[in-house]
Amino acid sequence: MKTIFLTFSLFLMFNILSFSQDNILFRDDFDNNQNNWSELNNNYVSSQVKNGVYSLQFKTVAASSWRFWKSIFLNPQNDCYIEAKFTQISGNTDYGYGIVWGADNWQNNYNFVVASSGYFKVYAYKKEQLQDLQDWKKYENINGIGVSNTLAVHKRGNLIYFYINGVWVHSIPNKTFFGSDIGFVVTSNMTVNVDYLLIKHPSVQINTIPNSITHFPKRNLGRNVNSALSDIAPIISADGKTLYFAREETSGKFDVYFSTLQADSTWSAAQNIGKPFNNSGDNVVISVSPDNNSLLLEGLYNPNGSFKGDNGISISYRTANGWSVPQQIKIKNYYNLDIYESFCHSSDKKVLLMSVERTDSYGGKDMYVSFLQENGEYSEPKNLGNVLNTFASEGTPFLAPDNVTLYFYSEGRAGFGSADIYVTKRLDSTWLNWSEPQNLGTEINSSNWDTYYSVSAKGNYAFLVSSNNTFGEEDIFEIKLPEAAQPNPVVLIYGKVFNAKTNSPIGAKISYDNLSTNQNAGYANSDSTTGNYKIVLPYGVEYGFRAAVKGFIPVDENINLTQIQGYQEIERNLFLVPIEVGQIVQLKNVFFKRSQDELLPTSFPQLLQLVQILKENPSMCIELSGHTDNVGDVYALLDLSERRVEKVKIFLVSKGISADRIRGVGCGDKLPIAPNDSEENKAKNRRVEFKIISK
Repeated sequence: MKTIFLTFSLFLMFNILSFSQDNILFRDDFDNNQNNWSELNNNYVSSQVKNGVYSLQFKTVAASSWRFWKSIFLNPQNDCYIEAKFTQISGNTDYGYGIVWGADNWQNNYNFVVASSGYFKVYAYKKEQLQDLQDWKKYENINGIGVSNTLAVHKRGNLIYFYINGVWVHSIPNKTFFGSDIGFVVTSNMTVNVDYLLIKHPSVQINTIPNSITHFPKRNLGRNVNSALSDIAPIISADGKTLYFAREETSGKFDVYFSTLQADSTWSAAQNIGKPFNNSGDNVVISVSPDNNSLLLEGLYNPNGSFKGDNGISISYRTANGWSVPQQIKIKNYYNLDIYESFCHSSDKKVLLMSVERTDSYGGKDMYVSFLQENGEYSEPKNLGNVLNTFASEGTPFLAPDNVTLYFYSEGRAGFGSADIYVTKRLDSTWLNWSEPQNLGTEINSSNWDTYYSVSAKGNYAFLVSSNNTFGEEDIFEIKLPEAAQPNPVVLIYGKVFNAKTNSPIGAKISYDNLSTNQNAGYANSDSTTGNYKIVLPYGVEYGFRAAVKGFIPVDENINLTQIQGYQEIERNLFLVPIEVGQIVQLKNVFFKRSQDELLPTSFPQLLQLVQILKENPSMCIELSGHTDNVGDVYALLDLSERRVEKVKIFLVSKGISADRIRGVGCGDKLPIAPNDSEENKAKNRRVEFKIISK
């Protein structure tokens, strides 16, 4: 038996010694506080780094504990060794002090403690529930008050070994880390000094974006935006002119505030957005639509705007009378095992990304995706996989207007602080394949908690939250982005929707379609008072978009974005024609093969819309007219225009519209709407129109 014990002891010693000096990842002898350990002094606890020790005092006599930790990333797939030397100075000898590791927060952590009365214990908290991994056990070689004890936790292979003063005392099967926080735990009514903390682990490489150093540091948005308490969750509008965020009130709850960009590039004094968004719950804006006319919010609301619950999200629309009371967005089989969650919309509102904890999560909160269904609900959340999700928590996702670039925080990757912001790119249309996340670097991520992140459509500046150099607990900052951190370029289409007859603004729904696939690519709403609308469109596609409202003929436009030209803002005003006899409507998204009468498939969406209009107005009759430019023989142009009109009529009849309701006429080049002096103007003249001849 002695031989077996000696062999096992030598094996354990070899395991420890296998970590050479080159494997020292972290050591703190507490000669100063360059590693930013928490230093507190209140009614419950005091802590101070001074004279080569970290002095920890937990003042309460109740049976509880306090943890002092910092984020030190350890890859849970690798072996590691954690060692600290403690001396209890005074207090209760029956309670424990020691090492805490693999922690996410006070709810989820592992602890190895000794009591000066001669006992040790290994335990964990998971979801606040105590789990004894080894209950109190007697060990005679634990030193009492005034004499130091060295504790060590050694993960090797599938086991975790525990040592007191260099001697192995216990082992357990390996446990998956909750997070990357490591430090010390002190229980009730005691003062303990920590002489040093030593961590051995293979060197850790941080996967940082290229050229992350730009020498454009984070800029605090100042006291117009930030307060003495927490200001979090910044969401910038697509045009970069309105910033929504959540501010902590004195009651400890959060309200929605907003600030607008001034002409001198400063931000206005933040205003509480008021009802119906702010109530007795925590109120946070999650996403803003590109037109700035709808907002996605955390939480559920009663019909009168009062707080209903935390478990879900809601949407509100801007109306002529202000914002509507937020209504619940339904997600199939939605649940969250964590007390926190975060969400974001794609710019076309068809995809919902979220950070929640579910039964198939890899660690704490994971990122998931849901898709908009025909019934207006979102599909059951799908886990985005282990390229993005780790053993710890990921959260605050923000999908850039390109619908490809995703920013989020992670606590389960090598980084510069307790939570760092990363960027990844979507690789295909499944939304389940992503590029390896890259850390945004030290100009964005600090040694503390850096989360939340949003960018405007232009994509060159980001808004984020940090707890470094703040007026309060957390503040909102702005930073100029290096090129590698920017999303793909997009185009911001903006303008107004008017009544074509009166030139008065109209509130209309604007939808846009991928003309290659005939699939809807999203929608926006124009403001009913001003007629303003905005749409963000990614490059690589030719789009058709239309404005529609009851009593008017929908107006269609198209734009070719197949060639990437960098961020652009393009103005397009839309004029809706009232359904009245004599009104003329141009079918701008009806296309033919060059010099032929064959309809291109990209024409079908608009022609189907015309079919719908005629079915909704069964007494309406129309006159179709075809027009050309002036290139070619006059008679040939007239013949081509007549044949094209006939093909449009045949299409409409094939969809159930009576031929008696459609009159056709070919005009050739007789009625141009622009001089035939440029390719652009010639294209305007090559068109099909219809006139309402009876209703």
